[in-house]
Amino acid sequence: MAKTKKQYKDPLFEFVIVGALVLGAVSAIGSSNQANKATVDPGPAPVVHSYAVPTGKTKTLITGLRAPWELLFLPDGQALIDERDSGTISQIDKDFNLRKVAFTSTTPPCVKFCEGGTLGMTYAADRPGGKLSLFVFLTTLKDNRILKYDLDSDESGNWSLANKRVILDGIDRSGLSTTHNGGRLAIGPDGKLWVSLGDAGMSGSTSQNWDRLAGSVLRVNLDGSVPSDNPRPGKYAWAKGLRDTQGMAWDNYGNMWTTEFGQDTWDELNLMEKGKNYGWPKAEGFYKFVPTPLPPGNPGSDNQGTAESPAPKPTIPSMPSDKDLMKDSRYTNPYLTWHPVDAACSGIAFVRGSLISACLRGGKLWVIPVLGDKKLGEPQAFFAGKFGRLRKATLAPDGSIWIITSNKDGRGGWSKGGENPKDDRVIRVEMKDVTY
Repeated sequence: MAKTKKQYKDPLFEFVIVGALVLGAVSAIGSSNQANKATVDPGPAPVVHSYAVPTGKTKTLITGLRAPWELLFLPDGQALIDERDSGTISQIDKDFNLRKVAFTSTTPPCVKFCEGGTLGMTYAADRPGGKLSLFVFLTTLKDNRILKYDLDSDESGNWSLANKRVILDGIDRSGLSTTHNGGRLAIGPDGKLWVSLGDAGMSGSTSQNWDRLAGSVLRVNLDGSVPSDNPRPGKYAWAKGLRDTQGMAWDNYGNMWTTEFGQDTWDELNLMEKGKNYGWPKAEGFYKFVPTPLPPGNPGSDNQGTAESPAPKPTIPSMPSDKDLMKDSRYTNPYLTWHPVDAACSGIAFVRGSLISACLRGGKLWVIPVLGDKKLGEPQAFFAGKFGRLRKATLAPDGSIWIITSNKDGRGGWSKGGENPKDDRVIRVEMKDVTY
């Protein structure tokens, strides 16, 4: 009879084996669950797009100004503001007090009706150690020019200007009335100084002539020289065919948008591109321009008026620039147009997905959603007639915008709100984001 060998059972061995089997089962179940989860994963959250609009809540911060033209925030959260006719540049501190920083001029630049004076300002950190320079657009008795100052602050937070010099002069200006100067300055995404100009009241002799500065948007190195990659060698002009451009802004796609004063029928929003010709005085809006002069003796036909006595509102005849479409490929049409009664837009800003344009004769803010690359939504109007003429909207560090009125610029009586005794004002506007 064969002898059966006794099997020896090692408890530790059994524990290891059973444990391994249990862990394997748990791992398999976990892998199965992970696989199941992968099949029902909804993927990345959808991208939410938004643009900014005013909430309607406003607060007046500064009163008693006279024709302010530019407002810009400094790195410490304080702001600079200038006044067109007096040439005063003032600092707005964090308690909304004004302190005069400088006078750019002491002589009024015109005799009859002013549109020139101390206009646009911007700054860049182009000095050693990241110190700032301030650029100022100024109308003199013979030309328009760009000044450059050293911009510094002391331990108390007081800003000052020093070392004034002219980096670009000889910019065309018209005669006694100094009309159509443009005058906005901005530092673009490329770090260059951009300058918006008008035709200086000389229409085709400037706007269609690449050898003249007026009627252009200029692109300038910060030392006043011509960038080597401008459209034409040795020329400051980036684009031509403009009547009076006072607003420049870049959206988050890098597109440059400008506001343009037309003559009597169409004001424009343009996509400003290298070397393009925007048609003035061949075109106004989307149409061929054929001028119809004001009748002799019509108030406003000679721009009569002063800063103390505004020119009366003219009776504007029907213009034929809404009949024949401009189809000449040499000229670039605008993206949007308005009638001047709804617009006459000056400064423009890009704020969290919106182009926000401050309008003078229209007395409103136009908010234009940017829905994609070179894709704009339907313009929306805010504050129509509430504050009178609006010159500029500027994004503040807290996400609000500050708007400046221009009711003391000699045309204040032309808009509702223009007789407010607190004019001119700085007004804070709360903003909110709207999703789409």
